[in-house]
Amino acid sequence: MTPSARREAVQIMTQDHGLSVQRACSSARLSRAAYYRPIQDRSQADAEIVTALNELIAVELRWGFWKCFDRLRQMGRHWNHIL
Repeated sequence: MTPSARREAVQIMTQDHGLSVQRACSSARLSRAAYYRPIQDRSQADAEIVTALNELIAVELRWGFWKCFDRLRQMGRHWNHIL
């Protein structure tokens, strides 16, 4: 079950069945921090990276991940999996 599905289950339990958020989260095995955390749109956050990779692949069709990664680093785009 995905976190978004668990969050939806918690909402149903709290709104329709009157459970507390704490009890609903524990029964859905979702932390309360994850329940209250705002939902992020990953497609918007990664749009710049996807565009840069697509431009690079349009020129060099046979390049794999590491060659594209190295070329983007050489071009001054220092994205990391941590960011």
